Amino acid sequence: MAWWKAWVEQEGLSVKGSPHFNPDPDAETLYKAMKGIGTNEQAIIDVLTRRSSTQRQQIAKSFKAQFGKNLTDTLKSELSGKFEKLMVALMYPQYRYEAKELHDAMKGLGTKEGVVIEILASRTKKQLEEIMKAYEEGQQG
Repeated sequence: MAWWKAWVEQEGLSVKGSPHFNPDPDAETLYKAMKGIGTNEQAIIDVLTRRSSTQRQQIAKSFKAQFGKNLTDTLKSELSGKFEKLMVALMYPQYRYEAKELHDAMKGLGTKEGVVIEILASRTKKQLEEIMKAYEEGQQG
């Protein structure tokens, strides 16, 4: 579950992003960080945690345009464990990520009630509407 997101909301923190933003150098930095043998995890952290969600989406588009690869898929192939999960989570728009978490919590045998309760009981009506919209779009695609 998005424990870090709940903490960020509780603490009133948010990533403001870079004021003089250009996605192309960021995409190049990420590509170089994951190119060849080994991965420069600090470079990935420096880029993805210092950009807003909207800026990360623009970086992903630039990454695809420049290198012909999906950034999220590349992160998945280069990283592992909780670090991978966190970096990949950062690449989802907020409501799409929450919809994905709900879907994952309810698929297969059994339901992860804690995840469902945390998301559904701690969001405003407007946020729930956005999550439901993203959930429905995810089921169609």
